[in-house]
Amino acid sequence: MCLSKLQELAYVVSLLQAVLLDLGDTLVHMSRPWDDVFHANIESLHNYLTKLGLRLDFQQFAETFIRIFEDAASRADVYKVEIPMVDIIAKTLRKSKLEVLGVDLIRTAEIEFFTPEVEAWQLYPDTRETLTALRNEKFKMGLISNAKSDWAVHAILEKNGIEEYFNSVVTSASMRIRKPRPEIFTRALTDLGVKASETVFVGDSVEADISGARKVGMHSIHVLRRPIEPVHHAAPEATVTTLIEAANQISAWKNGALEKPLQPSGPLPRNPSR
Repeated sequence: MCLSKLQELAYVVSLLQAVLLDLGDTLVHMSRPWDDVFHANIESLHNYLTKLGLRLDFQQFAETFIRIFEDAASRADVYKVEIPMVDIIAKTLRKSKLEVLGVDLIRTAEIEFFTPEVEAWQLYPDTRETLTALRNEKFKMGLISNAKSDWAVHAILEKNGIEEYFNSVVTSASMRIRKPRPEIFTRALTDLGVKASETVFVGDSVEADISGARKVGMHSIHVLRRPIEPVHHAAPEATVTTLIEAANQISAWKNGALEKPLQPSGPLPRNPSR
């Protein structure tokens, strides 16, 4: 007997084995305005370099750093590549006509730069509850983050006490490519030893998270943390406003209990507030 489309989907999602999640604005949020944190990052880096004996005018150093940072961010956005912070710091020193520090000191400079930002990232109220619920359901869990520092991502996880939940942590800094590039998703799938069809991705960005996940064949849930993005990106199979809603949806899919049809994969509606 032929299964209906809804029955087929219910059968497929009942085989779910793994959940992959985004980090920033999905599991954690910034407790201070981004501009304040970014300025504190630059100050922290400048203070470290000054202690090493390098003579640096702060204003001139900050302007050079920001110019190089923005150029890296622009290229990352266009080509979906990642330029790690260690490269940005090294280039800033070269442009400032300073002797390039050794690799070890550059790595320490990276840590000094990101220390204020790590402190600023805080868990959403339902993050730990959600991760615990997914672990209790025996899901394999991984994290994929677009970030300029692999160290910073692990530091944020450790500082907030959630690193233990993840069997795989993949960052754009470590791979030098960004979501939605498929390679970063397939790397996480390989780490977990699962197929895309057995995996759900949960994230706040339609372009980076949902579109990327769906292109490699994963199921997807959009956590609506900010206004809906342009309609040309792939639509998620479900949209939620809290992480615990995402966990409940995944549990329902795993058990084949679909109370209503999944949202179509057509364009998302525009947010009336935009």
